Amino acid sequence: MKRAVVAYIPVLHEGYRRFLERHPYPVFLLPRLEKDVRALEPELIARALEAWGREILTEPPGPDTTLYLPDEDSSHEAVARDFPRHAVFYDPVFLRWDKTRTVQLLEPRPIATTDELARRAEEQANKSVDWWRQVGAAIRFADGTIEAARNQHLPHETSPYEDGDPRSNFFKGVHLELSTAEHAEANLIARAARDGKATAGATVYVTDFPCPPCAKLLAGAGIAKLIYRTGYAVLDGQQVLEQAGVEVVLAA
Repeated sequence: MKRAVVAYIPVLHEGYRRFLERHPYPVFLLPRLEKDVRALEPELIARALEAWGREILTEPPGPDTTLYLPDEDSSHEAVARDFPRHAVFYDPVFLRWDKTRTVQLLEPRPIATTDELARRAEEQANKSVDWWRQVGAAIRFADGTIEAARNQHLPHETSPYEDGDPRSNFFKGVHLELSTAEHAEANLIARAARDGKATAGATVYVTDFPCPPCAKLLAGAGIAKLIYRTGYAVLDGQQVLEQAGVEVVLAA
């Protein structure tokens, strides 16, 4: 099956990078909108994408090609105008509240688990206002009690939106320590220490695999089992956990 990305990309930012990462197909760029005076020319975007190793299509994909587009007004207009016979999938790249997103009817997102530990972590993740990544974590202590936390910025949750987020100055995975955010796992361990609750033998559920510093915290805290829903291990995080005897499990 032939597949291609069709997109109007006025600027390159983290949302488009993630979109392109999810859809690693040749890219056909839509022309710049005349009213979008701050947009880069498609030729500049094409050169940047080629530097990322992406193939750029110079001709529109044929009707035998499945298309993947950002879920934006410009994409819907392009499909109606130029690609009415194609199989099309839309994937959100949230930049702004455009007309399509404003009136879109969304299915509620219930937490797909009956396990209390996972439910509490997922609830916390949904409450995080961190644009970089919403993460929740929950710990079940040896006595069966549960505490949950989310990643949040300090000294207050909106700090990066008022003062700027230092993480935006670096690529993903670089200088993880330079952040105004307190990670969910670190929050849990710090609160347990404050309240005098033993973490040895506890089970932790995280919505995203721990970063290396948090993996070391969990290992040092004597966590017996780590359940994660999604994510990837960076640097030595997984090795540290396994060396400490932590059972690492992908949530079913």
